[in-house]
Parts: sequence; C-alpha cells; structure tokens
Amino acid sequence: MISKKATGKNAVPSISTYKLRNTEILYNGIRILPSYIMTGQNILIEKSKFEMASEDIATMYRLIKEY
Repeated sequence: MISKKATGKNAVPSISTYKLRNTEILYNGIRILPSYIMTGQNILIEKSKFEMASEDIATMYRLIKEY
C-alpha cells in the first residue's frame, strides 16, 4: 500500500506468490519477501503453504541476523 500510494503501482507484481518467493524485490532499498498469509484454520488445511511460509520466515530470520 505504501508503494501504491507513492508511485501508483504495487512494489510486488500481481502474479502467483509461489513464483515470487525466491526473487529479490526491492522498494526504496528495502527487501520485500513475498509469502503466504496463513490465518485461522487455513494453516491446518494447506500443508504445502504452511511449509513454504515456514521457509520464508526462516529466510527472513537469516537475513535479519546477517544485517
């Protein structure tokens, strides 16, 4: 939303999340890591997305530690 307000377009392209997960997207020098939003019972139903979201959190943690 910040990017959309400032530039009129999204910082993250509107394509499938699984295609974007391992790409490096930058907005004003800040790394954006697209991931799945898991809410409520969805986390119990979609095991593959749960695993991908877990991997994304591990990647975020690693990048923060490197910083």
